[in-house]
Amino acid sequence: MAYTPVNYDNRRYMPEPLQRFTTAVFEKAGMSAEHAAELGGYLVATDLRGVLSHGTGTAAGYAQSFKSAVYNPRPEISVTCEAGATIQYDGAGGVGHLCSARAVRGAIDKARQFGIGLALGRYCGHTGSIGNWTRIATAEGMIALFTSTAVSPSDYETVQTVTNVFRDYPFSMGFPAPEGLPPIVIDMGTLLAPLDVQEQIAEITTLPLIKGFSLQMISLMLTMPIANMHPATPDPFPGATCNFTTVVINPAFLGNLDDYYAEGRLLFEALHRMSPMPGLEKVIFPGELEADREVDFRANGIPLDPGHMERLVTLGDEFKVPPYWE
Repeated sequence: MAYTPVNYDNRRYMPEPLQRFTTAVFEKAGMSAEHAAELGGYLVATDLRGVLSHGTGTAAGYAQSFKSAVYNPRPEISVTCEAGATIQYDGAGGVGHLCSARAVRGAIDKARQFGIGLALGRYCGHTGSIGNWTRIATAEGMIALFTSTAVSPSDYETVQTVTNVFRDYPFSMGFPAPEGLPPIVIDMGTLLAPLDVQEQIAEITTLPLIKGFSLQMISLMLTMPIANMHPATPDPFPGATCNFTTVVINPAFLGNLDDYYAEGRLLFEALHRMSPMPGLEKVIFPGELEADREVDFRANGIPLDPGHMERLVTLGDEFKVPPYWE
C-alpha cells in the first residue's frame, strides 16, 4: 500500500527521534503516554518498511483528530463477546491501530488454544498500514488474514461505477517464513485502479476488473454485515467508522512444522529462479522489499522528502514539540 514512492536520494532520518517526536505530539493531543508511544511506534515501523503514505506523514491528521474529538484520544478498548475460538472488540472510538493490534493478539491466543482464532473489531478509526497487524502474527509463527472497511463509508445513494462504491478496502495476509527469510506479507488496497485506468484495462480485458471487484466484495462481506449485527455505539466519535476482521491460523495444529518451513524455503528459492512479471526487473515476493528496507532504514535512516519533514516541523510548532532529529 505504498502510495508514496521512496526516493533513496532524500536525506535520511533515524527512527528513534521520529518516534520520540510523534509520541510527544500524540501526548500533547490528549493520548495517554502508553498509547502515544504505541501509535508512534506503529507509524515509524511503517516508515521503516517504506510505506510512507501510512507512516509518520499521517501524524498531523491523527493529532488533529484527537484534539477535535473526531477520534477518542483515550479509548478504553474492551472485549464485548468471547466464545470458543472467537473474540470481539469495541475500539471505543479510538484510532484503529490500537484496537487492531489487540484484536490480532487476541486471535493469536485463540489460535494457540484451538488452532485457529477469529477476532472482530468495530467502532474505531483508521487502521493504518494493516501489514502491521499480520506481521504481529507472522512473528509468532502464525498465518493471518486482516481486512478492514475504508475510513469513508460507501455511498449507496449516488449511481456510479460499482467498483467506486466499495472504496479501497485494505486487505492483508501474512505467512511465516523459514529462518533467514522474510515473511510473505500481502498488504494492499482492493481497488484495482482509478476509474480512468479501469476503462483503459477494459479495452483489453475485463478479467482483472472482475477479480478486483471480487476482492472488494470479500473485504466488504467480512466486515460491514458482521459489524452491523451489533447496535450502534451511542454518542459516537464521528471518525470511528472502521470495522475489521482478522483470522489467525496456527500451522502447528496442521502437521509437522519442519515440513511446512521446508516447503516454504523450496518455494522461495524456486520462484526466485524464474523470470519476473512483465514490467519488473526481478522476482520479489510480497513483503520482501519491505523487509530489505527495514534492515537498511533502521541502520542508516529513513529517506524522507523535505516536504514530509516540513510538515512534521509545522506539527511540532503547533503542539510545542521540538524536532528531535535536528
